[in-house]
Amino acid sequence: MTSRITQATTTTVALRGLQANLGRTQALQEQLSSGKRIFRPSDDPASTSALMQLRSSQMADEQYQRNSQQAKGRLTVTDSAVQSLSDRVRAVRELMVASNSGALSTDGRSALAAQVDAIRAEVVGLYNTTYLDRPVFGGTVPGREAVDATGAYIGNDAPIEARISNDAVLRIDVKGTDAGADVLPAALSAVSASITAGGATTADFTAIDDAFSTLQQALGDIGARAQRVDTTNSMVESHRLDLVSRISENEDVDLPETIMNLQAQQVGYQAALGAAAKVMQHSLIDFLR
Repeated sequence: MTSRITQATTTTVALRGLQANLGRTQALQEQLSSGKRIFRPSDDPASTSALMQLRSSQMADEQYQRNSQQAKGRLTVTDSAVQSLSDRVRAVRELMVASNSGALSTDGRSALAAQVDAIRAEVVGLYNTTYLDRPVFGGTVPGREAVDATGAYIGNDAPIEARISNDAVLRIDVKGTDAGADVLPAALSAVSASITAGGATTADFTAIDDAFSTLQQALGDIGARAQRVDTTNSMVESHRLDLVSRISENEDVDLPETIMNLQAQQVGYQAALGAAAKVMQHSLIDFLR
């Protein structure tokens, strides 16, 4: 049995081929203009699934880096506060040594005690240092103070933590008790009273030396944690850059190959147009047959 090929059939087939050719040309032009080869999941389901996972990991790494920046910022502020506290304690100890001079008058001791009181006020202010309106030595205490106006420690030792990588969670605060916030203001008050009464005592020296040692330990701990944040952030950045490269491999077009394919497709489209124009030439005789 022989099928009859009509002019309408020939025209339909030719137009269908031209439309498909034009669609492939348009897709290549779209890829070339955007630099991307995937615009919808149907373009490449396997690569689309991989891209979704890679982008999810990339977003997680970017969040870890933001967390690291917050952690480093808080640790830097805390380190500065502890260093300042250490300087104040060192200054108080020098005043204590001076207060035990036998040549010192009562007025002189009163002046030294006033200096200790002034330093105590500074110490209370340093213990109330804030980062993003939260006390760095107060744990999760409400408000902006870790030490109240009387010098009493009102903070808590609840941890403030940050996830800085997929498998690393770091405490980014310093417990007030680990920085002497619960003992140093009272020790300074005792030093002031002792100086006024006649000179710093052995107990005063012991309390101040213990407070200084505590602050030095806190500085070492802060430095170690800041170093860990930097190291972990470098690892996260390296992983993020690897993800960027893998995303590019799955999503970006090969420009030389795409240009070559587009040129070949355009040549084919022009040839198809010429062939179709010859096939679909109509005359009155065509309709009379």
